[in-house]
Parts: sequence; C-alpha cells; structure tokens
Amino acid sequence: MKLSYRGVTYEYNQPTLEVTEGEILGHYRGVHWRCRTVIDVPASPASHVLKYRGVEYLSNSDLDTDVYPVNAVQDWHPRVAFSQVAKLRAKTASRKLADTHRSNLQNRLEQRLKAARDRGDNTLLSLLEAERKELSL
Repeated sequence: MKLSYRGVTYEYNQPTLEVTEGEILGHYRGVHWRCRTVIDVPASPASHVLKYRGVEYLSNSDLDTDVYPVNAVQDWHPRVAFSQVAKLRAKTASRKLADTHRSNLQNRLEQRLKAARDRGDNTLLSLLEAERKELSL
C-alpha cells in the first residue's frame, strides 16, 4: 500500500497475522462470537534510525527513553549554544525593557510638567526640572 506524509511517499506492507479460532463465548444478533488468539506475534526491530533537524539518531523502541546519536558532530554542544542564545536574548530583552521604562518615565514627567505649568505652581516646576536633570532626560 502506497502512503504519503508531508509530501514523502513510502510503501507500507501490513503484517499478516495467523489467528486461531477459540471456543464460542456468546451470541450477538444470532451470530456466534468466538475468541481469536494470535499464534505468533512478530517482533519489532530493536531500534529505528530517525532524523531530527538533519541529525540522525537511533531510538530504542522498547524503552523509548534511550536515544543514541549517529554520526553526530563532536565539537557541537547544544547546551553551550543554547545558553549563549539565551544570554543574548535576555540582554536584548533587558535593553528593550530599559528603553521602554525610560520612555515611560519621560512621558510621565512631561505630563506632570504640563500640569504644573497649567496650575502655575513654580515650586513643583522647579522640583520637576531638578528630577529631569537627575534622570538626564
């Protein structure tokens, strides 16, 4: 039987099983119902060669917990590469957060300055100007 998955076609041969008829266990709509048992269960292969993102590996089909790399590049360390990427992302996110925080401070200070000018509160204006110099906005 020809099958296809994500554009890749492959041939699937369904295994044939030898079955024996057991004793009659009951009736259903006038038909005898029997228990069937498989004579010989075919053994599955011990491991499969799989590929993930271009890297081949062997998977133990009995346990599905042990993964053995095949032809893996020895000097590539995914944890090191991941930690470097994580540090870079954290640094970028931190920089974006700092920029957003500074922008919000500046906008809020401008609103407070405008409100102080509208009220004519010179004391508050001088305090807000000192805050602007301190924040170097």
